[in-house]
Amino acid sequence: MDTIELLAQGYAWTAARIAAVPADDLDVPTPCSGWNLQDLLSHTIGVVTMLTDAVATTAADADSDAPVVRVLGSTPWDRAIAEQAARSRRAWDAPGVMDRTFDLPIGTQSAPMLASISLLEVVVHGWDISQATGEAAEIPDALALPVLQFARQALNDANRGDNFAADIGIGDTATDQLVAFLGRKQP
Repeated sequence: MDTIELLAQGYAWTAARIAAVPADDLDVPTPCSGWNLQDLLSHTIGVVTMLTDAVATTAADADSDAPVVRVLGSTPWDRAIAEQAARSRRAWDAPGVMDRTFDLPIGTQSAPMLASISLLEVVVHGWDISQATGEAAEIPDALALPVLQFARQALNDANRGDNFAADIGIGDTATDQLVAFLGRKQP
């Protein structure tokens, strides 16, 4: 399956995690050190918006034939993730998009690299959210395995920066291996 289809599935999976967020318990810790659930939700929407903004064009954003994305819950984050999922799909479906490069705060990225970065961000933050809410959802192997493969190719000790802790090196499932590789553990 191609990365763009996986990205659409990743958005759907994460939207379901966001829909499970209780409206009154946003101060709980998350696997992201120093962030509570509200911080994580805001970061998640912010990062997927930034990544989608990089690839979106005015024509793609205005496409009236774009699929409608169903909002799963009633919070601003539910609406925001649904909007970004729809924008992402329109942007990545634009002709010639996979031949382009994009300028981001993290540097210039090829379309395939940006699609993989977007997939990692959407899926892993969905897992983070599920841990904070107590849902503790396993990432489907169809998402976890390609994200893990990409992460292993893209990240090494020298470029983890402040975004990813050191590889914990544990895990029986694809989900466990992925989040451990990114230095995450349950809150």
